[in-house]
Amino acid sequence: MNIARLKSSSDNRALNVDLGDVLFFLYLLTFTRQCFWQIGNNTIAWLLTVIFALGIWILFLKTRPLPATRFGKTFWLVVAVPLLLIFLLRLAFPDRSFDVLGYHIIHGQRSLGGSLLWSNDYLHSVPFNSAPDVIMGISRLFLGIRLGTAINLLVLIWSAQLVDRLLRPFVQQSWFRAAGVLLIVLSENLLFEVSTYMVDLLTVPLLLYATLLTIDHDDSDRKISRYVHIALLLGVCATLKLTTLFVALPLLGICAYQMFFVKKERLSLKEFPVTIGLMAIAFLGPLLPFTIYIYRITGNPLFPLLNTIFKSPYWPTHGGWDGRWGPVGMAQTLLWPILIFFKPERLSELGLYSGRLSLAFIVAIVALIVGWRNIRLRALSLVLISSALLWSAGAVGYIRYGLFQEVLAGIVLVAVAFRLLRVQKFAWQNVVAGLLFILIAAQSILAISYTLQKEWGGRPTMLAQPREYARELRYVFRDHSVTNFLSTEDRERFANVRVWLETAPKSSSFEVWLNPAAPIIAVRQDEFFVTRIGWREFIQKVDVLNGQGMYSLCLPEDLAAAKQAIVQRGLEVGPVTAFDFPFFSRSTRIGMMLIEIRVPQDPKAREEFETAWSKGAFAPADYREEIVAVDPPASMKAGSKVEIKFKVKNLGSETWPAVGSKDFKYQINMGNHWIKDGARSEDNRAVMKGDLAPGAETEIVFTVNVPVTPGSYSLEMDMVHEGVTWFKERGARPLTIPVTVVP
Repeated sequence: MNIARLKSSSDNRALNVDLGDVLFFLYLLTFTRQCFWQIGNNTIAWLLTVIFALGIWILFLKTRPLPATRFGKTFWLVVAVPLLLIFLLRLAFPDRSFDVLGYHIIHGQRSLGGSLLWSNDYLHSVPFNSAPDVIMGISRLFLGIRLGTAINLLVLIWSAQLVDRLLRPFVQQSWFRAAGVLLIVLSENLLFEVSTYMVDLLTVPLLLYATLLTIDHDDSDRKISRYVHIALLLGVCATLKLTTLFVALPLLGICAYQMFFVKKERLSLKEFPVTIGLMAIAFLGPLLPFTIYIYRITGNPLFPLLNTIFKSPYWPTHGGWDGRWGPVGMAQTLLWPILIFFKPERLSELGLYSGRLSLAFIVAIVALIVGWRNIRLRALSLVLISSALLWSAGAVGYIRYGLFQEVLAGIVLVAVAFRLLRVQKFAWQNVVAGLLFILIAAQSILAISYTLQKEWGGRPTMLAQPREYARELRYVFRDHSVTNFLSTEDRERFANVRVWLETAPKSSSFEVWLNPAAPIIAVRQDEFFVTRIGWREFIQKVDVLNGQGMYSLCLPEDLAAAKQAIVQRGLEVGPVTAFDFPFFSRSTRIGMMLIEIRVPQDPKAREEFETAWSKGAFAPADYREEIVAVDPPASMKAGSKVEIKFKVKNLGSETWPAVGSKDFKYQINMGNHWIKDGARSEDNRAVMKGDLAPGAETEIVFTVNVPVTPGSYSLEMDMVHEGVTWFKERGARPLTIPVTVVP
C-alpha cells in the first residue's frame, strides 16, 4: 500500500492533532522542564517550560513528515476497549512496586516542585534522569495516585496505533488488522506495566514512530525533516531510558544507508552537513539539560553509569550489572533472543515469559532469506534482529528494557503470517501462516493468564478480590494527597520533621508524601560513602541541622538494617515509634517505623562522626604514585624471602596516612602481587615510616615471599589504601618487575 493513503488530501498537517501528538507534548515538557527547574520561582519556571515546549511542539507539528491519522471505531472496539479492561483490573489498588516506592515517586514530586536534588539534599535514592517521572508526576498531579497510571494506558494505545500504521502495507482489511494489533500488544511484559508507575512503556511509541518514519516514506521534499524527526524521537527516548540507544543504532544505520544509497532519499553535498547538524541538535537537545545538571553535581554526565570512565566521587569506579539477569558469555549473548524462552528466570524478577521474541527472532532470520525483496519486511526484520542482539549485549537481556523488541516481534510475526496467507487456494504457505496465527494467539492467551497472576507491585485484581476492589475504588479522584487520610496528631508529628534521612530502600516515597518540604539525606547506600568527598558532604549536610528534627521512615522488616546504617554513619538511633501509614485509603494501612536520629553528644563519639570522612577513598587523581626499585634481583630462589628497597613518591594532592583505625583500615601501605599466566596472587604488606605529603618521597624496605613453583613471573608493586582500594584500581600505574624463580 502506498504511504500516501495515510496523508490528508491537502498538506494541512499542522492543523490535525491525534492522540500521539497530545502525548508527545507531555514528553516535550519533561526535558524543557529540566532547562528551567532551578529557577527560584517555580511558577515562573513552569510558565517558561510550557511556553518553550509549545514552541517546540508547534514546530514539530508543522514539519512532521507524516500527517496525523484518525482511527475508526474498529480500532477502538477491538484494541482500545480490551486494553482499558486490563488497565481496570488493578486500578483501585495503588501501586506499591519496588522502584515506584524506591525512587519514582520522589523523582516525580521533586522535579515538579523544583530540581531533582535540592540544596540541602544529599543524593537521595539514585538520581537517574527524572524525565519519565515528570510525565508520571503530571498525570498523578491531575488524576491522583490511582488514575495517574492512565498515562501508561494512553501510551500503550498510542503504541497500538503506530503498530496499526506499520501493519497497513501487510493487512488491508481494518478488522483483520485490528485483531492483529490486539494480539501484538497482548504481551505480558507490556501488560505488567500498564497500571503502574514503571517508566519503560513510555519509550515504546517513540521507537515505533521512529521505525515508521525510517521504513515508510515517499515524500522526497521532506527527507531532511524526516531524518531530523527520527533523531528527535530517538533523543527523547534516550532521555527517558538510556538503554534505548541500543535500538537507536539500527534505525540510525538504516537512515545512513538511505542518505548515501537510496536515490530518492540521498542527500546532496549541500544538504548533508545541514541535515547532520540538525539531527545532532534534535538528538542531543532532550539529553543535554539533565546531562549538564547531573554533571555539575556529580562529575559524571551519565551518573552512575560508566563511572569507571568519569570517576565521580559519589559512586564506585568498579562494579557492573546485576549478575542475576541476562546471558553469560558471548555464545549465550548471540543466542539470547532464543534462549530467553528457556530461561525466563534470568529475564526479570517475575520469571515468566511466553516466548514472543524467541519465535519472532527465528522467523525474522528466515524472512530475510526468503522475503528479501519485500523492502518493509526486510527493514523490520533487520531492525528486530540487530536491536535484539544489541539488547542482549548492551542492555544485558533484561526484559523490561526490551519492550520495543517485544512489540516489533509481534509486528514481524503478524506481517509474515499475512504475507504467507493465500485465500485463493490451499498451499503450504497457508499452513505456515495458520500455525503462526495459532502460536501468536496462544502467546496472547498465556500473556493474559500471566497478567492475572502477577505484576510488578504484586497487587490483586478485581476478579480475585471484588469486595476490596469496590471498597478502594471509591477513593479514585480523592487520592491526590496522603495528608487527607492522616489524623491531626500525625499531621503535627510529621510537620516537625526538618530533614529525612534515607535508611531503607522503600522509604523515600513515604517521606516525600508525609513531609515533601523536608530535604532528604542518603544514609543507607554505601556507594555514596566510598570517597572522602562523599563523606564530607554528608557530614556538612548533617552539621547544618545541628542534629535537630532528623527522622527516618522504614518498614518494620527493614528496621534492623536501618539502625545499622545509622550507626555506620556515626549517628545515634533515638526513639522508634510504630504507626500505620494510610495508603491513600481509610482501610488499607501499611505498618511503618518512625526513627528519630541524633548527632552524638559524647565528645569522643562526636569526634569520630566529624572525622568519619577519613574512611573514604581519595579522588582518583590522588591515587597517583611513582614506585622505583633499588637494584631488584632478576632471579630469586623458589620459596625464599627477599628484601627489596623501593622509593615511593606521592604524585597526588592528598596526604597519605601511615596510620589508620584500630582494625588496621584506612592507612596506606605498600603491597605486592605475583603474576603468572594471567593468574594473580596477593603476597605481603609493608608500612610507611610516617604520613607522606603530596610531592614527598619515602623509602620502604619490602619483604617478598617468592613462589614455591619455579618459572617466569611478574612482581607487581602497588600502594594500597587498606579497606578502600588498591591504587591500580583507581588508574595508577604500579611497578612491574620481571622475575625468574629458580629451583
